[in-house]
Amino acid sequence: MTGSAGRWLALLLALASPLASAQVYKWVDENGRVHYGEKPPSGSKSSTVKPPVAAPGAPARSPDVRSQELDFRDRQMKRNEDEARQTQDAANRAALCNNAKERLELAERAALFRMQKGERVFLTDAEQKAETENRRAAVTRYCR
Repeated sequence: MTGSAGRWLALLLALASPLASAQVYKWVDENGRVHYGEKPPSGSKSSTVKPPVAAPGAPARSPDVRSQELDFRDRQMKRNEDEARQTQDAANRAALCNNAKERLELAERAALFRMQKGERVFLTDAEQKAETENRRAAVTRYCR
């Protein structure tokens, strides 16, 4: 690595390492770029940098292997649950679509009726047309 990315990595490693006891300096070069390192160039104006303090409630250093494994298993279970939910949702949408298509087909090929006081009452032509359009809209809604 070269350039400022390498310097940032060196700075992060120096700040993150509990064994790093060397002083970290900050300086600006003649081009106005900010640099960090353990030794500033001679003749440059530099200042010392304090390592960042962890925020209250922030997790301590990297979790141990057991914690990492538990986190991994939690994420894996959540992913599996999400996939199962998506599969079930897709199956439900497919069932709604098929039902809507069957109802539309029935409305297009047969005279519709409703039960009223225990007797069949056939829909008028206008009612039949409106019901067919409602069923066509249902197919559009459920069969995307």
